[in-house]
Amino acid sequence: MKQNSGNVYALIRPKDNVTPRYRLLQTLRFYFGNDYVAKVSDRINVISGDITSGISLGINSKDLHDVIKNVSCIINSGAIVKHFGQKKLFEDINVVGTKNTIDFCKKYGKRLMHISTISVSGNGEKEETVLETSSNINNKKLFTENDLYIGQNIKSVYTTTKFKAEIAVLEAIADGLDAQILRLGNITNRYSDGAFQMNASDNAFAKRLKSYIEIGAFPRYTLYHELELTPVDLAATAIIKILNHKSDCNMFHIRNPKLLAISLLLSTVTSMGIDILPVSDQMMTDIITGILDDDNRKEIVSGIIHDLSNDKKLIYTSNIRLSTDFTETYLKNIGFHWKKIDKNYIIKYMNYFKKIGFINF
Repeated sequence: MKQNSGNVYALIRPKDNVTPRYRLLQTLRFYFGNDYVAKVSDRINVISGDITSGISLGINSKDLHDVIKNVSCIINSGAIVKHFGQKKLFEDINVVGTKNTIDFCKKYGKRLMHISTISVSGNGEKEETVLETSSNINNKKLFTENDLYIGQNIKSVYTTTKFKAEIAVLEAIADGLDAQILRLGNITNRYSDGAFQMNASDNAFAKRLKSYIEIGAFPRYTLYHELELTPVDLAATAIIKILNHKSDCNMFHIRNPKLLAISLLLSTVTSMGIDILPVSDQMMTDIITGILDDDNRKEIVSGIIHDLSNDKKLIYTSNIRLSTDFTETYLKNIGFHWKKIDKNYIIKYMNYFKKIGFINF
């Protein structure tokens, strides 16, 4: 809405007896206060629908006529993004919903921007984690914007369904559909003010950080590594920049290439009064084992429980090497530049989680 003069049609499904309009107003108020509330009915048109409901997307005939007439591009960000859950629900929304959206775009001649995930690379899957050694550091699988399957392991129900959705979009592109796939990285708090998603506890990375802070320790070897943090407002700006520039490019990696040194993260949170120590792998295993044996404390490791190997080791080094070179160059050429993740961002990030009571310090 800031970068374009047209109107927005927001497709929202009714849920728990709450109307789409009220759901949107709640969301707008949470993220933007009253800045956009007055725009509903003016520039924001609420459309009741459901991407799992066939080629019409569950839209009534009147609204369907308006959408066909007035909408030029559809951004499909409708997805279940949790990493665990019922397989059929993921299939219905992430795969069937995408196929219905593709069919809609084909039938009515609309451009499609499909929001996907960098996880389709296999990065983050347990089967792709490795101990960092001098022998494997140069033998990793490179995953670029030109790649779909490079022999990577894809096991989680979320990643599997997003991979299937990409295949459907790519097949449609080969059949003539004007579409782009945008693979998003580790989406984090807003760069401007540190604000985050409503359901912070559903975010795997935020939960992982919370667990380490509550444990008071983390694996020492990670001090030599860097984290990818892609603030949500920067990601959104990059997406709209791509939307506003027509090209024949079909795949982008929306992932901040300016990585955060874990040593800087540690020094910053320590300066904020958070006590957390880097410890040896064996010490980390002993600490986690002790917590798991205590029913009153085991909840604090919930954010890392799925990261543990069978011998309770935490290995975060991936056998996949991700490339954003093409996207980074493309974005620079159309006027978008990623911002550095620095101490000030970490402070905003941590203070927001403190304010909502998600992390206490």
